[in-house]
Amino acid sequence: MSLRSGRGDGRNRSGAGRRRKGSRLGGPAVSPKYSASRGQRLESSGASEFSVHSRSHDVGQSPETAEEKVSRPAEEKTEYEQAKDIVLRQLTMAARSRAELEDKLRSKQIGEETITEILDKYEDWGLVNDQEFAEMFVRSRATSRKLARPALRRELADKGITGDIAEEALAQRTDEDEREDARALVRKKIKRGADLNDRTVREKELRRLASMLARRGYSPGVAFDVAKQELHIVGEEEFDDLP
Repeated sequence: MSLRSGRGDGRNRSGAGRRRKGSRLGGPAVSPKYSASRGQRLESSGASEFSVHSRSHDVGQSPETAEEKVSRPAEEKTEYEQAKDIVLRQLTMAARSRAELEDKLRSKQIGEETITEILDKYEDWGLVNDQEFAEMFVRSRATSRKLARPALRRELADKGITGDIAEEALAQRTDEDEREDARALVRKKIKRGADLNDRTVREKELRRLASMLARRGYSPGVAFDVAKQELHIVGEEEFDDLP
């Protein structure tokens, strides 16, 4: 996937719309989309916006409730109404970056002006916030997959998060965090029962474990160092267990 923005500019790959910066690291989580009442906020915000939009676009027509508009066939809805429905569905399923929502709307043939208009509004409401999304994404992937920062940076870029926003989110992770995660991965993946006193077996296992860590973004130095240390510990434990 090609990116239109480079590192350091703090913009998504599309460059469209305004950028709203979320809370600083360590600050209170203020976005309603991560709260227990997220679905309620989405519904109420959408309904409020819906009524405002209908007043500006349905002049001269008979009044129509939000429920009636939602139930109308897609071909009878305005482009803006269709875009709103798409965004609400996407945010109800999971948190999304602005770039992901832009891509989804474009795939549904929504025009660029409408995309910018609706996503700017959702940023104003706090329902689209790339800074909070990036921080949450880094915490989640580091916990579930124990990825190092280079791998996390690539995954953020795939979601349109680059530059300062990405770097601030990645700053949550320290070198010691990564080494501890690397040790946990090696302990989980190491082959128990292998004759680690055999040099050929030990070196083969070392290369396998270091390659596993490298695929998750760890540098070669960290990967080999951690794998070597853990193999030494396991080898001593198994030696101690001998009768």
